[in-house]
Amino acid sequence: MKRIFAALAVLGLWLVALDVALAQQTKSPQMVQLFQGVVAKPGESTVRVLVADKEVALGTIVTADGWILTKHSELRAGQITCKFSSGLEVHAELFGFDVPHDLAMLKIAVGGLIPVVWTDSNSSKIGHWVASPGTSKDPVAIGVISVAAREIKVGKKFTSMGPGIAYLGVTFEPFFAGVKVEEVLPKAPGQEAGLKAGDQILAYNGKPVDSVDEFRAVFSNSKPGDEIKLKIFRAGKEQEITVKLIQNPTAKGGASRSDTQNKMGSKLSDRRTGFPIILQHDSVLKPNDCGGPLVNLDGQVLGINIARAGRVESYAIPSEAVRPLLEKLKTKKLDKKTP
Repeated sequence: MKRIFAALAVLGLWLVALDVALAQQTKSPQMVQLFQGVVAKPGESTVRVLVADKEVALGTIVTADGWILTKHSELRAGQITCKFSSGLEVHAELFGFDVPHDLAMLKIAVGGLIPVVWTDSNSSKIGHWVASPGTSKDPVAIGVISVAAREIKVGKKFTSMGPGIAYLGVTFEPFFAGVKVEEVLPKAPGQEAGLKAGDQILAYNGKPVDSVDEFRAVFSNSKPGDEIKLKIFRAGKEQEITVKLIQNPTAKGGASRSDTQNKMGSKLSDRRTGFPIILQHDSVLKPNDCGGPLVNLDGQVLGINIARAGRVESYAIPSEAVRPLLEKLKTKKLDKKTP
């Protein structure tokens, strides 16, 4: 037993050392200086987003008249402001948002801004350098593309979002158009709350959900200990039940091996799963540096950084998935799928 604990301790120290080495490699003064020219122009199109005076994300300026894209799940209750590199802080209003991609559109009453220049993510290949601008002359992160843009197929099995994340304990019918429970796992929160096989889930905390993908997207913001209200349809009648979520049992007595390795020496984004499509790179992002642009060596935007997902995994929503959403997000029709 002592040998096992000693081995785990050595593994933990090695993982921390690896994180430090990776961070040092891409944040060395020489490397940072090389990339200052890369992020200079897109940095003019980047702001810091604050909620109740706390820095929660970066924002990406998408039009000259004050439309700014950011990470939706970081926008908690409180006044939203955008801070420019000059130190100017401006009140921001939340307009539309898209839960699956975790994007939100802010509007500020400032004109004459410099919007980003987009390019398709497939213009850069695996191994190509990327940088993440902030509001200073230095990039907030530097890395390389590790996996090309890909769709994430969301399965119908839905017991949890991963170790340490909220656990419900149900599976859904794969060929049903809505959200229909196929199986309720024994001693899971769903069973304790009275969910049964055949129940159709209509709404999550009062917000309609029309598919498993939608349910997964809103559920990904939940945490162990949260109480959620589910409107269900059973035997021809609608009813509401309350479910108290717990931590994934695979993490009982300690997180799973993969989760421990991912978190060791790193702080990960709370929302880091359930995206329809992502571009993966190995930049060491901080969670509050998400929402800003990911750029190539020409300063063109390949996508919007959306999550720090692991020790050497950061995700961006590819530009070709972002651009079609921009006009929709400018309309103040809030996404019905938001929890």
